[in-house]
Amino acid sequence: MKLKNRYRIVTFIAASIICLVVIYLHLLSHERTQMIYLEQTEKTIIDLKKAYLKDTVNNIFLEIDNLRDAKYSVYKKNIDARQRRFQEESNLTDEEFIEFFKDRFNYDTYPTMWTAFLWDNRTGEILYNSSEVNLDINMENLKSILFSYAVIDKGSIEGIFGVSEAYIDKIVKEEAGELIRSRRFSNDSYIWVNEIINYEGGKNYAIRRIHPNLEETEGMYLSTDMEDIEGNLPYLEELEGIKKNGELFFTYNFKELNSTRISEKITYAKLYEDYNWVIAMGVHLEEIDAYTEKVIDEIYSLSSDAILKLLGYIFAVLLLGFAILFLLGKKQLLTSTKYLEKEINMDSLTKASSRRSGELSLTSLFKQFKQTGESPAIMMIDIDDYKRVNDKYGHHAGDLILTEIVKKIYRMIRSYDQLIRWGGDEFVGIFPGLREENIPEFGKKLLDRIASSEILAGDESINVTISAGFSYFRDTDNDYRDVLKRADKALYVSKETGKNTFNLLK
Repeated sequence: MKLKNRYRIVTFIAASIICLVVIYLHLLSHERTQMIYLEQTEKTIIDLKKAYLKDTVNNIFLEIDNLRDAKYSVYKKNIDARQRRFQEESNLTDEEFIEFFKDRFNYDTYPTMWTAFLWDNRTGEILYNSSEVNLDINMENLKSILFSYAVIDKGSIEGIFGVSEAYIDKIVKEEAGELIRSRRFSNDSYIWVNEIINYEGGKNYAIRRIHPNLEETEGMYLSTDMEDIEGNLPYLEELEGIKKNGELFFTYNFKELNSTRISEKITYAKLYEDYNWVIAMGVHLEEIDAYTEKVIDEIYSLSSDAILKLLGYIFAVLLLGFAILFLLGKKQLLTSTKYLEKEINMDSLTKASSRRSGELSLTSLFKQFKQTGESPAIMMIDIDDYKRVNDKYGHHAGDLILTEIVKKIYRMIRSYDQLIRWGGDEFVGIFPGLREENIPEFGKKLLDRIASSEILAGDESINVTISAGFSYFRDTDNDYRDVLKRADKALYVSKETGKNTFNLLK
C-alpha cells in the first residue's frame, strides 16, 4: 500500500513536473513568438512610415517642378505677346517708339516682373532701364540675367526685355512655401524647409525657411553644432547625409506639434538642388510605440486565456495544444505581414499599384534591361483638364473618375502588365513585350476607350480624355528615372498639341 501510494506520489510529482515543464516551454515559446511578431510588426510599421515620408517629400518635389514649369510657360507667352505688340508699332518714329516702349513697362500691372533695357547704338545713350541691375549695356550681358527674353531692333535703337530667373524663382518659392504650409496630416506631421547657404557647415550654415511647428523661428540661422536634448547633432548629421547622397533618414529629439513635449522623431530629408532647399518630413516614434504597446496588451490577454484552457486539458492535449498555438502564432505573423505588404503595394483609392511598388518594378526591369537589352514599353498618362473636373464636380467625382479609368485600362491590358498611380491623376504603365511599331495601335485604342466612356457622378454624366507619352529604356540611361523623364516629355508634347493624344519619345 505504501509502495502504491509512493508510486502515486511519484507519478503525481512526475506528472506535475512534466506539466510545469510543458507550461514553461509553452510560455517560453509563446514569448519568443511574441518577440518575433513584435519585431516584425515594428519593422513593418517603420518601413511603412519611411515609405510614407519619402513619397510625401517626393510629391512636393514634383509639385515644385510642375509649378516652375507652369510659371515658365506663362511668362514665355507674356514675352511673346509683348514682342508682337512692339512689332505692330514698328512704323512709329524713334521718339514715339521710345515713349511707347517706356509706357508699356512703367504702367504695367506687374512692373516688377519685367527687366527691360533700351539704348541708342549710335551714341551709347541708355534710353530706358527698368531695373536696378548694374551691368555693362551689351546684349550678351543682359541675356545672361534673363530666363526668357525678346530683342528690340529698330534702326539705331536696340533693346531687350524679359523675365529674370531670379524673379521666377522668388515667385515659385513664395507659392511653394504657401503650398507646404497649407498641408495637413492626420498624425500631426508636417513638412519643413531649410536653405543651405554654406555646404561646409559651421555657424549660420543654413536658414530655416519654412517650419509650421515653429513659425516664429522662420528666417533664423542654423548651425551644425546645435544639439537636441540628448546631445545629438541633427543638423550636422543631416548636412553630411545630404552632401553624401542627396537624401537620408535619421532620428533626433524634437518638440511635438502643438505641444511642449519633446520626443524622438524619424525624419526623411532630401535636397532640392536648384534652390539649395532641404525639404524634410518626420513622425514621432511614440506613435509606433503606442501601437506596439497595444499589440503587447492584446497578446498578454490572449496568452492568459490560452494558459487557462491549457490547464483544463493538460493531460489529453498538452503537446497538441502547444503545437497548434505555435502554428497559429506563426500563421498570424505570416498573414499580417502579407496583408501589410499588400497594403503597401496597392493604391488605396484606385486599386492600381502604388508608387512604391512601381519604383521596385521599374528598378528590377531596368536591371533586366541592362542584362538582356529587352525593354518594356513605359507609358505615362494623366487626365486632361482634371483640375477643371474637380472644381466643377467636386473631389468625390474626381476620385470616381480616377477609379473608373483604372478599371477601364485594366480591362484592356494583360494580366502581367502593370498600372501604377504615380501621383494625383498621373499614372505609369509598364507593358513587357509591347514593341514600338505597335504603340500607335495600342495608344489609339487606349485613348478611344477612355474618350468613348461616360462616367456617372450622381446625376451627372462626365466624359473625360487622357493624354499619354511612351518611351523605352536606353543604353545611356543611368536608372529608370531617365525613361520616365522621356515619357513625361512625350506626355507634355501630347498636352501641348491638343490633348487626347499620345506621343512616343525614343
